[in-house]
Parts: sequence; C-alpha cells; structure tokens
Amino acid sequence: MGTTWKKCGSDVRSLANEVLVKYPEHRPLLDARVTFDLVFAFAGTDEAGDKTGHALTKHGRRAYGIARKTSLKDRALGRADCEVALDGDWWAEAKAAEQRALLDHELMHFCVGFEDDGKTPVKDACGRPVVELRPHDHEFGWFTAVAARHGEHSIERQQARQIMQASAQMLWPEILEPAAAAYGGEDETKVTISAGGEAVETTLAGLKNMTAKMKARQQ
Repeated sequence: MGTTWKKCGSDVRSLANEVLVKYPEHRPLLDARVTFDLVFAFAGTDEAGDKTGHALTKHGRRAYGIARKTSLKDRALGRADCEVALDGDWWAEAKAAEQRALLDHELMHFCVGFEDDGKTPVKDACGRPVVELRPHDHEFGWFTAVAARHGEHSIERQQARQIMQASAQMLWPEILEPAAAAYGGEDETKVTISAGGEAVETTLAGLKNMTAKMKARQQ
C-alpha cells in the first residue's frame, strides 16, 4: 500500500493559527486572509505492516513537511490558497515544541504578492490573494567526500563557513552557549570557534552578544 492521506484535525489547525498570530513575519498572510489546507501523509506499508518508505520525500530525501501553492483550478473548486503536507508518522512521535517549529517553518515559505503600492495584495482570477513561495535562507547540496578532497576550495566548505559566520548564533547554540559559560576574563578575551576544519575568531563580548540575540529570537 502506498502513501495514505488524512486531513489534519482541529488541534493542528489551532496550532497553525497560534503560529500565524504569534510571529510578525506571518502578519501579511493574516491581513490578506490567505487560507491553508493542512494534511497528514503516512508512509506506505507492506503485508507485514512494515513501512516501505517515507511518507513525504523531496528531491529523493525524507521531508517532514512540504509547502505548496494550490493551483487556480483547485481554488476555483473550493480548495485553500496554500497547502501544508506533514509527515504524520513523524508528527505522532514529535514533541509539541518540534511540531510548532515545523509548522512555523512551512508557513514561512508563504508570502503575499503586493501591487506597486506595497499594500494592496495582488488577486488572481478567483479573487484570491496571490501567494509566492519564499526560499530558505540557506540552501545546500553537499558531498562530504568532495569537502574532504578539496578542502577550502570546495563549495561545501565555503558555504559551511559562510553559514557559520552569518548564522552561528541561531544554528549552533549548543556550541556557543557552553563556550560563553566556559570562557572567563575580560570581554576582549579572544574566542575561536572551529567547525569542519574552519575557524571563526571573535571576542568574549561578541560571543555573549551572539548568545543574547539567540535567546531573544527564541522568546
């Protein structure tokens, strides 16, 4: 049996609404009255009941969620403006905080198209707001073997270094927070963070600032 589908219940809908209301990045979706369909996907099973694959895949890899715009035809038939498909197998085992984070991630993909005035949403032939898909801040396709063979000349290592320098406080708090606690001395004490053979140097003051920003974003 292949992948099966089930409409998400009111609990998931309520959680999605909480996310939309809580974070300002989603406010344009609410103002434009963009609508969402939420659906669970469950992995197919064989005769013994064992899973034969993943519920959702993208580019050949497992995906816990997939966001997509619905077609004009689907809208005309009464479907929502957007669809979020969730891996129901993963969802059943995930913590509430992880579920909330995944919904926030998928909803972040949607943004509203505006007229030249920057305020009026563009409407489609059905009179619904036109929705665009926002790409990830970071996209990567890396081969470990290539990074090992070519080192700093590889795209893999160059991109990893860029992410480390730009977003370390958000993506690697388990490195930064213990380091800030472990280092003593004055704020100008040199701190070196190494990852993947590359090093980023900052000061204790800079490290504290990164950690403070990280905590503020998480609240």
